[in-house]
Amino acid sequence: MARRSLTINPAVEIAEVQLGDRRLNERASVLTNALGKAPGRSLPVAAGSAAGLEAAYRFFGNDRVTLPKLLAPHVAATVERARGCDATVIVAHDTTEFRFEGETLRPGLGEVGHGGQGFLAHVALAITEERLALGVLGVQVVVRAWDRAKHRKQVDYAKRSADNEGTRWRALIEEVQALASDTLPIHVMDREADEFSMLSDMVAMGCRFVVRMSVARHRRVNRVNDRDARQALVADAISSLRGVAKRDVKISARVVRRASQARGPNGARDRRAASLHYSAGVLEIAPPHHKTGSKLPVTLNVVHVFEPAPPAGEEPVDWVLYSNEPVRTESEVLAIVDAYRARWVIEEYFKALKTGCMLEQRQLESLDSLVNCLGLFVPIAARMLALRSHARVNPGGQARSVLSTSELGALRLVARTKLAEAPTTQEALWAIAALGGHLRNNGDPGWLTLARGFEVLQIAVQVASATREK
Repeated sequence: MARRSLTINPAVEIAEVQLGDRRLNERASVLTNALGKAPGRSLPVAAGSAAGLEAAYRFFGNDRVTLPKLLAPHVAATVERARGCDATVIVAHDTTEFRFEGETLRPGLGEVGHGGQGFLAHVALAITEERLALGVLGVQVVVRAWDRAKHRKQVDYAKRSADNEGTRWRALIEEVQALASDTLPIHVMDREADEFSMLSDMVAMGCRFVVRMSVARHRRVNRVNDRDARQALVADAISSLRGVAKRDVKISARVVRRASQARGPNGARDRRAASLHYSAGVLEIAPPHHKTGSKLPVTLNVVHVFEPAPPAGEEPVDWVLYSNEPVRTESEVLAIVDAYRARWVIEEYFKALKTGCMLEQRQLESLDSLVNCLGLFVPIAARMLALRSHARVNPGGQARSVLSTSELGALRLVARTKLAEAPTTQEALWAIAALGGHLRNNGDPGWLTLARGFEVLQIAVQVASATREK
């Protein structure tokens, strides 16, 4: 599968950080080691002392410390892991919201949710076709204006500012392309990326991509497969796509937090079986009316995934995917669908940041400090995700692909049940989760339990190392 190691080691990566000051570089390493050993613990506990905590606060608030500089070593290592993969690399793009509680407004934070304070992060996560995490290739931070309703009324759709959220998605795509152009990754994005200019620009840049069409199907097409000269809507044109394949799948359950989202396209649903149909073809997408003359039509391959006969009362599965990947054969069409399905891994990554690393509970007092804290947790969360994704995708693989020799040795000493000399990734995952208090009867371990298990493991590594030295 890969010729080089896919192991993510934040402590090794951060040793290459360049912050313009040797003491800052050393503090970045100290903090990464401390937070990596106890990702779910508060900063005062992880710092270990009042002096360590004060040094951490000074570090996160230092003007020389920035998110791009903190991420640079991890991004470079992720690029190398991507180059070491024999198969195609998928880059999942998505946005998550970091919300911070408290009545006092923290300097620099904007509005999130319904009046909360925080920021948004656009993330590009590199994964293999098998859905194994390779690491993060870029992060773009967005702060929304507080008076969002008024702001939206003042911004005309046809004259959006150059600094809106859509352009940040494009900037991250360009950033990833520049970093990993030789690996030719497939950019995978959800409906938020369904914007004509973005699709057109990705074609012009030579990107490989899969983008899910938004719910609104008012986009116009100039010609359909038979090159008919009449104009139609995408919603009508997809009905003429040729049938390619059928597949029986298991639809996972979905839980929503707000009662208003109980049902509908993104609402709650139960786990069930579904019989899906796949059709594909070529559509020439016309530019929106306000871009006519400034943008040329763009030809895209389209895959329609739909459920013709859903159970009574259930919303049918209905996806339309834009891509420039070929759709000539059944295997090519299914490869596009599977690439999009791999996007869920980035949702797990966000859970690792929020629940495993408790980022939203950090009591730092400004946007800059919180963003710098995010910069240290990005590789730590990626490592946690890598272990869990390896255990799910390749449970029989060797644990040494995701854990160091010292970690495996310490895990054998403290595991609640005897561990094999060469444990599998699944065995290692369960052993670490058990250290955090997880019981197998409760199903897969959660991120918080896994973070606690990591903490116990790292303490064991320290004890074993000190014992060897003595």
